[in-house]
Amino acid sequence: MSLIFPKQNFLILTSDTGFGHRSAANAIAKALELQHPQDSTAVIVNPVSEEPGSPLFLSEQNYDRLVTNNPNFYRFTYEVSDSRPASGLVENTLTLALYRTLKQLIQEMRPDAILSTRELFSGPTGAVLNTMKNRPPFYTVVTDLANVHAMWFNGSPDRFFVASEAVRSKAIDCGIDPQKICISGIPVDPDFASIHTPKSELKKKLGLDPNLPALLFVGSRRVSGIIEHLQALETVPMLFQVAVIAGGDNDLYDEVNRRKWSFPLLAQGYVTNMPEWMLSADLLITKAGGLILSEGLAAGLPILMIDYLPGQEEGNVRFILDQQAGEFAKKPGELSDLVSDWLKDDQKILKTIASNARRTGHPDAALVTADALWQAGLHQADETSVPKARLHLNLRSHLEDITGR
Repeated sequence: MSLIFPKQNFLILTSDTGFGHRSAANAIAKALELQHPQDSTAVIVNPVSEEPGSPLFLSEQNYDRLVTNNPNFYRFTYEVSDSRPASGLVENTLTLALYRTLKQLIQEMRPDAILSTRELFSGPTGAVLNTMKNRPPFYTVVTDLANVHAMWFNGSPDRFFVASEAVRSKAIDCGIDPQKICISGIPVDPDFASIHTPKSELKKKLGLDPNLPALLFVGSRRVSGIIEHLQALETVPMLFQVAVIAGGDNDLYDEVNRRKWSFPLLAQGYVTNMPEWMLSADLLITKAGGLILSEGLAAGLPILMIDYLPGQEEGNVRFILDQQAGEFAKKPGELSDLVSDWLKDDQKILKTIASNARRTGHPDAALVTADALWQAGLHQADETSVPKARLHLNLRSHLEDITGR
């Protein structure tokens, strides 16, 4: 006899400052779709986008320029607000800015559970939930590996999904009950856990040489120095090939294609099949963002980091170094030296680092988080007999294409 579950609605709050928050939200929504295709609906919303012209909206729109052109100012604002008292003051301002939008959204959707992948929304969401008689469970996914801002640890969420013991310790220091914290890893596309195609076959499928080691560069408008690092690779004596994912940086894509390289190179502007590219590669070269590093670890890739965001991502660099899953190359010459060392002697060093990466990675993090969210919603449905409201028509614009169709 098969069990019949009630249809559950899930609200996932995210942000578009960088790719990580949105990617984690998409991964969890996709995992829910895979696990409960007939019984769940996941709606992904960026509350900031509901307030066009607001200071928060303009800040998000200018995020790339801010962190690229003013890294020292970004570090200062990050560090000066990195305490629970200071975060509390910021959360009060955010609540004033977002309360109305979040209250309307939650009232219209009546979700069985809510999940956030952005720390800005914990305080405002908690303020709305505190006014409700039948409060849905509220979960948070922390999207950095080690050096995490105190604002993540507002007391409103019922459960926190974190990437490491270091993040768990920071949460406890900020007053979070240890029973509320789950070390799950940062959610990545469930395809990282389900694709078992041999690396050589994936290389052929993507237009790469199946017989050459593949160095995968993943860039964006926030990653600097990729051209210089590619030029440095021309001094590496071993045979290899390079794939460059420009990540929406059109200038990088055009520049890579305009130049002649001494090694085979394949460039892509933006891809929707990142798990295949990661799983086809032998080495990842990128910025130290929490999501991209988590994807690399989930694919078992040795990682060479060439850039990081001051304050926020410095802990990610330390995490990779501590796990012996990669190195940080301060200059292009250091990158070429490391690649040469890792590829020599039948890739002995590369294989050891890859083993460390596989041990550290969490390819099933999205599935674990989605299952916990489902169970929370199921428990909530048992606790209340309040009928589900139909989704308001204006929510249709927020639905994510989580199946890729």
